[in-house]
Amino acid sequence: MWAPLHMRKIFVGGIDYTTTDESLREHFSSWGDVVDAVVMKDMTNNRSRGFGFVTFGSPEHVDAVQKARPHKVDGRLVETKRAVPRGETNNSVLPTSSHPDPTHTRIFIGGLPQDVKEEDLENYFANFGRVTCINIMYDKNSGRHRGFAFVDFNDYDPVDKVLLTRNHSIKGRLIDVKKAISKSDISKIKSIMTGAMAGPEAAFLASFGGGGGSNDGTPASTPIPPPLGALPPVAGTSGGASMNGSAGGRPAAPGTGTGTSSGGGASPGGTLPLPPMAHHFFPRLPLAGLPGFSAQLRSGWQYSLSGNAEVLRNTAGAISTRPSGAPAIAPAAAAAAAMTQANASALLAGGSEEEEEEEEEEEQVMDMEEGGSEAWEGTRGEDSCPPSARVLFIEPFYGGSHRQLIATLRSDESVIGPEEAALFTLPSKKWHWRARTAALYFYQKIPISHVFKVMFASSTLNLCELIGLRPDLAPVKKILYFHENQLVYPVKKQKDRDFQYGYNQILSCLVADVVVFNSQYNLESFLREMPRHLKLQPDHRPDTHSLVEAVRAKSRVLFFPVNISHKTRSPKDALEPLHIIWPHRWEHDKDPTTMFKVLFQLAEAGLNFRVCVLGQSFSENPPIFNEARQRLANFITHWGYAESREKYWELLHTGDVVVSTAHHEFFGVAMLEAVGAGCFPICPNRLVYPEIFPQECLYNTTQQLQKSLAQWCARPQLVRSKKVNLDLNTFSWATLKQQYRDLLT
Repeated sequence: MWAPLHMRKIFVGGIDYTTTDESLREHFSSWGDVVDAVVMKDMTNNRSRGFGFVTFGSPEHVDAVQKARPHKVDGRLVETKRAVPRGETNNSVLPTSSHPDPTHTRIFIGGLPQDVKEEDLENYFANFGRVTCINIMYDKNSGRHRGFAFVDFNDYDPVDKVLLTRNHSIKGRLIDVKKAISKSDISKIKSIMTGAMAGPEAAFLASFGGGGGSNDGTPASTPIPPPLGALPPVAGTSGGASMNGSAGGRPAAPGTGTGTSSGGGASPGGTLPLPPMAHHFFPRLPLAGLPGFSAQLRSGWQYSLSGNAEVLRNTAGAISTRPSGAPAIAPAAAAAAAMTQANASALLAGGSEEEEEEEEEEEQVMDMEEGGSEAWEGTRGEDSCPPSARVLFIEPFYGGSHRQLIATLRSDESVIGPEEAALFTLPSKKWHWRARTAALYFYQKIPISHVFKVMFASSTLNLCELIGLRPDLAPVKKILYFHENQLVYPVKKQKDRDFQYGYNQILSCLVADVVVFNSQYNLESFLREMPRHLKLQPDHRPDTHSLVEAVRAKSRVLFFPVNISHKTRSPKDALEPLHIIWPHRWEHDKDPTTMFKVLFQLAEAGLNFRVCVLGQSFSENPPIFNEARQRLANFITHWGYAESREKYWELLHTGDVVVSTAHHEFFGVAMLEAVGAGCFPICPNRLVYPEIFPQECLYNTTQQLQKSLAQWCARPQLVRSKKVNLDLNTFSWATLKQQYRDLLT
């Protein structure tokens, strides 16, 4: 069957000015039948505009092209993405670039049936790409889900593929799928609504108001009518923003809705204006029927705004209030308006969605070291409890290194047999809630009838609460494992309520029989910070010295077992550029800004190198990643999360140097894996690194890092011939197995 054009077409950006239709066709014909290839040219001078389009004979050919990214055409790295028609994105409220954005990896799903589960969404959307996270939004009071959810992919390409596919349905019900808007765009929207934004974006956004807006802030000559009907007649006020950031206007005459506007304005015909941009936020909203509007809000329709609560508050306020002297709303309309405000208020109950999303992104990384080669296993929880199980594994945050450690322990029958291990877990998301509430969940899930002798839990669990709830588990040997500790975690925003997470870990240590840290740095930093943390209490503070000594007496260090690659590296040509690996999570605590600024300086100095940027990204990444992808386009060999273990190891084996600039590291699985693949490590002289790596691998200042990389760029063989004075067997499972076996006995 001949697929529609939009399913067979790709956009190609960043092409060289010498690239022609023929060379574009020649390159992409390796992945399928090319029906058409065109380089877009300036109509005035016939010069290339730096991008083009390629049309294939089948959607499968587009899939093959996207799977083979990155592409080089005529010696230049280009960007490819599916050519999504503007109308398909449906919720892109700001002008966007045609270039692929690796941060747009989240979709919004509305209109979900009440019986839908995470696995239903995962099974469906796995057809489009690798799903990394599913978040169904629940009402905090009733416990019922609110009819909408967010799904995250590992890449931007599955999002485009989803948007191009029409008529999505789950459990026999059609659902609404849109690209989720980012927090940075939300900030811009809020700036428009408060009149705080100036410039072209302000003019663009203001043009969607009731009366439009012009460059100088004067009313547009032709107002933009509201789509699909209007709200009941009531006096309105103009609003919005203009090119120069001005906002406001005088009230419309009662019953007419025709007031002046300086960027937004009342809708024509005596209708009530929604807040600026509201018609664009809700492009298909049936405004003619307020009960329909209410139903849309109840089901979370178009709530991909992910936190622009102000829009709904203003909408509800516009319905419920009217200027002095304005005529009353008709009884039927008033009842519908009341229903709408009630539902809008209910949707907004429980605090700002933007704050929840900010916390969610922080909690996704607070308790997760790099997952290393096992990070592709997913984040779903799983439970199993054989009747004869003697070891109880509890993991409230079952993902990344937390999952990898348990999988390693359970995979070796010489340590623990398959019928000897019980496992109870929760998915690795919503870290703050896992840390605070997991004990009650496991209190109900773990069977009363058991023969457990040993309990192994990560420090995410509030062990004190669990033992209080389940005194039958008190006699069991309780092992608490610290992948990281909350006393020295560099949170972006310190809040009073964050005290409880470190405090709970201290209490858990006091209840545990054995406390295990994955590094000496992790142990010593925890003990060092205990007194400072407990002194945050306003009064009646405990004797911190005795508490520190009590925890120290039961603590030990046991390294995390690392998968070591045994593949032999092929020797590199002496003229091949230095290849730099950066394999870290895309978060502020890994300090990507320092790393990329060093690379910018190397590039500006005319040095030749290649860089491979790996690591887990999230729905909102530090802005430096977008800048780096553009400025280093000609140096990048890979960008983003590797789609499989095999691809991950393949990329590590291409590297000469692996770099860390982290401000937070308790062990560093990815760095050791890269060394195992043949890379020379260069790390800051802080955190856990001096404990693991020799002095020759450490730098004290950013200038030292830049100088070393510059020398190796000029003479790559210098670093290729260096041998790391590090015995990786120290961290191998073969070496550590006996210690873990003794621990679980």
